[in-house]
Amino acid sequence: MVLNVMLESLESAKIFGLDFFHAEDFVHLLSRFAYNLFWVFIPSYFLYFKRRGDKEYFFTFMIASIIVFQICMLLGTVSLRIGFALGLFAIFGILRYRTNPIPPREMTYLFMVIGMSVKNSLANENISLAELLVTDLLTVLVAFSIELYLANFKLIRKSIVYDRTDLIKPDKYEELLKDLSNRFGVTVEKADIGSVDLIKDQVRLMIYFQKVNGIRYYDSPKD
Repeated sequence: MVLNVMLESLESAKIFGLDFFHAEDFVHLLSRFAYNLFWVFIPSYFLYFKRRGDKEYFFTFMIASIIVFQICMLLGTVSLRIGFALGLFAIFGILRYRTNPIPPREMTYLFMVIGMSVKNSLANENISLAELLVTDLLTVLVAFSIELYLANFKLIRKSIVYDRTDLIKPDKYEELLKDLSNRFGVTVEKADIGSVDLIKDQVRLMIYFQKVNGIRYYDSPKD
């Protein structure tokens, strides 16, 4: 009895022109938030971060998905419901941070978590819980399957600047691979030739080698 009176008092109270508390809406918000967080965390952590992921992007995925969910959920009752969500999705879709462009793999996961957050926040009575569960599950399963498939290709790609233009001739390809392997301490299996600077005696190569433990290679600086 006392609890009901307290809840009624809170629901009737207003602060800054806003209703202070709605029990049903509050439970609805928490349940949807927990549901979305669960499905966003799985690809962000287990598919991305645990499989050669960067902690900064993992942080970005989680926070971006939470913010998108909150905005779409709390403002989902306004007349701009779908248009607002799609506009927000587009803004994040073309997002570039001031340091470096987001790599394709990271951008794809950003698309995924934002899309899932928008869908989970705006799902209404026209969509059943089963449909919501199946779409989220299929999204994660497809991402997992692709990651598993790509893991079979163990060659790592690395862009380098090479200082021996005399070895980029077709008849010296094997010698080029041997020299690269000796310098890097890995077995370089393939090398693609890019731009050549004959004045500086430099050539840009894209080398491919087997995955090794201990050292991680990346092409863009991570400040």
